[in-house]
Amino acid sequence: MGTTTNNGWPTPVATDLVKDGWEAIKDLGDAIDTTLGVYSPTTPGLVKISTTSFSAVSSQSFNDVFSTTYDNYFITGVCTSTNTTNMTVRLRVSGSDASGSNYQNENIFASSTTVGAQRQTGTTNFVIGAFNSSGRNSFQLSVLSPFLSQTTNFQSYTGSSEPTWYMVVGGHTLTTSYTGITLIPDAGTITGTVSIYGYNK
Repeated sequence: MGTTTNNGWPTPVATDLVKDGWEAIKDLGDAIDTTLGVYSPTTPGLVKISTTSFSAVSSQSFNDVFSTTYDNYFITGVCTSTNTTNMTVRLRVSGSDASGSNYQNENIFASSTTVGAQRQTGTTNFVIGAFNSSGRNSFQLSVLSPFLSQTTNFQSYTGSSEPTWYMVVGGHTLTTSYTGITLIPDAGTITGTVSIYGYNK
């Protein structure tokens, strides 16, 4: 053993005897193990649950993606639309959307030279952004505590190439445990790809 790494791990040198190779490997392994401890490949970080592509649909549902495994979720996607319209979501459980007037949000938006803010309460969906005249929308949506028996919160960031930009926060006022979500344009159809990830606890 002639040298050490930045972490103080021993490494062999060329003049070490071949017969001592097993001991060199053992010493290096022990040093690494002591420094790093127990390796857990799932903590921390995001774990992908699903990626779904769809074409020319009036809505796209994602079933059984929320569970006891994770408390919070990150959803990202890029979609195109046949209309200049809002993009919205609804929670769902047992194959059905929660379509009651239990959603609310506050948003800040900018489109071309227009900048504004808006508050919505008692709505039947959660607005995460809008498609502009280019028909393209990319979004990042955090869904917090959907499976837990407490109110679900949303945070979204969306943008498109015109550019149009939305930042939205809000939630669902019921304490129902939900297992899925539906992506819905206010009008027309959407085409795109969406990935859903769970935040490790």
